[in-house]
Amino acid sequence: MTDKSKETLEQLNKNKTEAEIADELGDLRTQLNTMQNTLNQLNSNQAASFQNIQSQGMQTQQGQQTSNQLLQQMSKIRNQAQQQQQQTQQQLQQSIQQAMNALNQVGQQVQTSQVLAQMNQFIDQAQQQLNQMGQQGMQAQAGQQGMHNQQNQGGQQETQAQRQQKQQGMHG
Repeated sequence: MTDKSKETLEQLNKNKTEAEIADELGDLRTQLNTMQNTLNQLNSNQAASFQNIQSQGMQTQQGQQTSNQLLQQMSKIRNQAQQQQQQTQQQLQQSIQQAMNALNQVGQQVQTSQVLAQMNQFIDQAQQQLNQMGQQGMQAQAGQQGMHNQQNQGGQQETQAQRQQKQQGMHG
């Protein structure tokens, strides 16, 4: 396998990997959106539950003191639950934002990688053109060399003919 073949295979594998990453990024974005929607539903359900608990507590109270204590306890529980819910929501929101940022960075890296791959292709094409130009130049040089050799051979034949004439002239 030539170096060029290896490079082509590596480039194909790289492009395949980038396509797989892009698919996974889409799946992750969908999952994050689903998580966000679920979180929003939980928030609205929890608020409705607190209202139901409060109204049921008011209906079942016996005596002013007991009702005040129950309301205070329920209020504390509700406040604690709301604080925990807010903290959890903020943490989830931060996690989702971090995941989105990471996805965007990966997306940018994939785009950068694709640009670099295109640049490599352009460089390869330029290299091939230079190689072709070099081969054409070598062929032209070879042609000139051949003409030069023919001229030399013709000159040598003339000198041999001249020598023979001289020798015949000396004998004659």
